[in-house]
Amino acid sequence: MRVTSAIAMRSTLRDLSSAYTRLQDNQLRVSSGKAFEKVSDDPNRAVDALALRQQLRRTESLERTADDTTARLRSSDTALVSTLEILTRVKELTVQASNSGSSTPTTRAAIAAELGGLREELLAVANTEYLGRPLFNGTAGGQAYDPSTGAYLGNATTFERSVAPGITITGNMTGEQVFGSQSDPAGDLFAVIDRLTASIASGDDATIQAEHANLDVASTRVGAAAAEIGRRASHLETIQSRMAVDRGDLVTRLSMVEDVDLAEALISMQASENAYTATLQAASRVLPPSLVDYLR
Repeated sequence: MRVTSAIAMRSTLRDLSSAYTRLQDNQLRVSSGKAFEKVSDDPNRAVDALALRQQLRRTESLERTADDTTARLRSSDTALVSTLEILTRVKELTVQASNSGSSTPTTRAAIAAELGGLREELLAVANTEYLGRPLFNGTAGGQAYDPSTGAYLGNATTFERSVAPGITITGNMTGEQVFGSQSDPAGDLFAVIDRLTASIASGDDATIQAEHANLDVASTRVGAAAAEIGRRASHLETIQSRMAVDRGDLVTRLSMVEDVDLAEALISMQASENAYTATLQAASRVLPPSLVDYLR
């Protein structure tokens, strides 16, 4: 086969183009840090990377839900601890009022007045909000309790949060679960305090004793609710720790698939640069001289 100068030129230019393309590809890998830029570069690794990224997005979404649920449970726990502290003071006043030897109309009136203030504090705690949403109203809108009457305005609905693959946690407790239901024989906590306050003001010792027992039942209910909230928060913290480890594993696996070995990439880039330079030098000898070369 006769090789003409035109064939030699085309072959040389094709070799130059290939060498330059390889150099560009290697430079891009070094600068981007990625082993491939598009699916066609490495279909198998690209498919693996897409699957890993999907898992990572799902894990991050679950982590955000878990973080929000944890914050909500902590707010609930803080509210219930405050409730128990207030109830401790209510019990102290009840015991003081039950002591008929030292109880006078004046002291009973003072105790009743303080109980009224503590009732308002309890209602404020029962209406605690997290990010503008009441904690103890179920899934209803608005406040959980009427600040004036103490009537429950929420519903009995709880909601589940997906915090890990196949794992859900109840994210709330209703006011009736914490403070009792108004349909109970003794009513809810606020009804008990209302009757207790009235009996102390009137000096009705028998009613004071009865309501003291109801107060103990209500306090036990609040304590049980606080323990349940704490159990959920503790369980969630364990799940979050495991999810953090899983996310770290996914990031590592994704890096192994997507990221380039920098040392290897630098060596490849240097080799392709040397090859391109050598190709240029060979081309300068193969390509025929032009009129300009003769004019020099």
